Amino acid sequence: MKNSRLIALGVAGLAGLAGGIPTLGIWFSPSDGLINTAIVVTIILIVLATILAIASSVNGMLINPKGLRGAAIGMGGLLFIFISSYIFADGSDYMIYDNVDESTTKWVATGLNAFYIAFTLAIGSVIYSSLSRIRK
Repeated sequence: MKNSRLIALGVAGLAGLAGGIPTLGIWFSPSDGLINTAIVVTIILIVLATILAIASSVNGMLINPKGLRGAAIGMGGLLFIFISSYIFADGSDYMIYDNVDESTTKWVATGLNAFYIAFTLAIGSVIYSSLSRIRK
C-alpha cells in the first residue's frame, strides 16, 4: 500500500510540474506559444484525471459489488434532481440580458435550481444527522 501511495505522490508531483512550467513561463514572459502549451497541458491533465477517477470507481465497484446499488441510487437521485430542476426552470427573462437567448437562460436556471435543491438536501441531512446524534 505504501508503494502505491509513493507512486501516486510522484505522479501528482510530475503533473504539477508539467502544469507549473508553462504557467511560470507565462508569468515571466507571456507569449502565445506558452499560453497554448499551458492550455494543452491542462486539457491532457483533465482527461487523465477523469480517466483515473472513472477507473478507480469501476475498480471499487468490482471489489465491492454491493456498492453498485448505492451508486445506482445516488445517480438516480441526481437524475431526479436535474430533471425536476429543468421542469421548474424558466427562461423567460432572457430579454434583460444582452446576447442571450431563452435556451441559455433556461439552462442557467436549471443549474441554479439543481444547486438550490442539492444544497437544501445537504443542509437537511447535516441537521438530521446532528439531531439523531444528539438523541442518542
